[in-house]
Amino acid sequence: MSLPLITIGVTCFNAADTIGRAVASAFRQDWPNKEILVVDDASKDASWAVLESLAHDHPEMRLIRHQTNTGLSGALNTIMREARGEFVALFDDDDESVPERLKAQWRRIASYEKAKQCKLILCYSNRNVVKSGNSGPGWVARAIGREAPEPCGIAVADYIFGSVWDRGVVWGMFGSCTLMARRETFLSIGLFDEKFRRCAEWDLAIRAAFRGAYFIAVDQPLVTQYKTDGVDKSARMSLQYALCLREKYKSYLRDRGLYRASRAMARAQFHGGMGRTWASRAYALIACSLSPTFFWRKLVSRMGGQSEIGALAASRGDFHLPSD
Repeated sequence: MSLPLITIGVTCFNAADTIGRAVASAFRQDWPNKEILVVDDASKDASWAVLESLAHDHPEMRLIRHQTNTGLSGALNTIMREARGEFVALFDDDDESVPERLKAQWRRIASYEKAKQCKLILCYSNRNVVKSGNSGPGWVARAIGREAPEPCGIAVADYIFGSVWDRGVVWGMFGSCTLMARRETFLSIGLFDEKFRRCAEWDLAIRAAFRGAYFIAVDQPLVTQYKTDGVDKSARMSLQYALCLREKYKSYLRDRGLYRASRAMARAQFHGGMGRTWASRAYALIACSLSPTFFWRKLVSRMGGQSEIGALAASRGDFHLPSD
């Protein structure tokens, strides 16, 4: 059987110190039919010089340079437009993927497509997380849908908004740095929203959920995520865009009586991620008081033994929590 072409899409911005590691892990992928497409988002450091040097001896590597900075979403959209592969796997400029990542995710997608007779699938993986300046092993962030039963459809959107916790499926983290899917899946869902400097992967997942997509993962840490600092990576910035996400889907949330409660829950997750336990609990109580629907869902979750504040917060990758 001929193996499909997979595009490894690498975004780069001011990553001269780390982009070599990320691209080297792309070169080491044991998938024989691949291309490596790197989009430099108008870096101001030596990133472009590093990339040109790497591409010199690797004909499977293509480089695109933005003249103006568009943010992560804009760089990802360039990858989607320019990719030649049937599948696209996303690599961050400061992370490292194991050599078998493409093979493991392709097998997971192929087997799930056969079982479900559906191609609208987003596939993630677990990842090792190492904080900036930490010489230790870090921790493992566990992905959504890493085992059966995997979530699908609109329940995933509600999960992101913090308004449902269905214990009948396996929840976990999203994250564009571990994401792989068919290129046609990305295009049919719609490209990343370039208004979002953060949380764009949540927005993509919400739109996919509205389309009935399946969310699956490989239950292995295929990526090591090295947490680096930056203005766009601050917890405060993540909260800002988490609230913007609620504004974008305000009509949907209001129709279900969840808009204000969901905003309060975003703040609960933010404070939980900052280690402010009492502030997190206070906002969670506010969320429950603002919406009877929200309250009863949380109550059912608690009766099932789930600590929703810790679990919902820990499932988010942007607030720098102990489980990322």
